[in-house]
Amino acid sequence: MFTRIVQATKGAMMLDVIGAIGLSLKYMARPKMTVNYPFERNPQSPRFRGEHALRRYANGEERCIACKLCEAICPAQAITI
Repeated sequence: MFTRIVQATKGAMMLDVIGAIGLSLKYMARPKMTVNYPFERNPQSPRFRGEHALRRYANGEERCIACKLCEAICPAQAITI
């Protein structure tokens, strides 16, 4: 019986709605976290290695050493070594 009274009181006071509005106002007052990507960049970690790419020598020959990085990064699983 007591739990029903507590639930009815919470429903009448709309605490959840008031809490949601408060949370929205809290995040609205914060500075924006969006970065205008092509023109601005986020700071990168010193351990960032970049994306996998198959490099070539100056004469155009591939520098493949069979490290299987291209196999690991292929989204279609089309490359096997």
